Amino acid sequence: MVQGARSNTTWTDDNDARIIYYLRPRARRISIKMDTAGRRVSVTVPGSERRLKDAQKFVREKYDWILVQLEAMPRAQPFVDGGELLFRGETYTLYSPSTRGHPHFDEELCHLIVPAHPDTLSGRTKRFLIREAREALTNCTHVHASTLGKTVDKISVRDTSSRWGSCVSRKSGTHISYSWRLICAPPYVLDYVAAHECAHLVHPDHSRNFWGLCDELVGTVKPAKAWLKRHGDKLHAVGAEV
Repeated sequence: MVQGARSNTTWTDDNDARIIYYLRPRARRISIKMDTAGRRVSVTVPGSERRLKDAQKFVREKYDWILVQLEAMPRAQPFVDGGELLFRGETYTLYSPSTRGHPHFDEELCHLIVPAHPDTLSGRTKRFLIREAREALTNCTHVHASTLGKTVDKISVRDTSSRWGSCVSRKSGTHISYSWRLICAPPYVLDYVAAHECAHLVHPDHSRNFWGLCDELVGTVKPAKAWLKRHGDKLHAVGAEV
């Protein structure tokens, strides 16, 4: 591996454009992470730019393993007319009719109908999924927070790669953030993640009491965690280009 093209704190490997090096001053060690959505590999360069050569050496040593992981990535699910993608835990077919109208889904036929020009289909489909995720997660969050006698000041939906959800409490209020990709998981999985984050309103840790509270809120903790562990990468393949 050679240094590659440099752009501030990001480098692309010359030998394999799928490998991207990112400078992370606060990181303590070199790490490699598969980016299923981007169909590439993210390599953390800790500390300073001087560690770049160390990171490149590490990648050279792990290159065969990296190739295996790239080959093992779940099949990409691009937003194309006639393409298949996960939605609410089921395989839906995306259709883009030439007629005008609002995006919607047919639960009986497992169809996502997104009227759009081919150039705008991808963006409009993603925005539709984000809206669906925001509605479902907002509803679940308010239900669980109300059960606990708590309030959530802000709920947001983002395109995160490392966490399905997070809960932060500050003087300005409580903010719970989720990955929009949860709308692609079965509803019981989405509901579990909402319950998980709401449980942090009471227990800001992962203690036995925390997990006990999760079990009180939903009875699907174990199967939901197992589903995410087994199929989580498939959620990141939704919208990925081939």
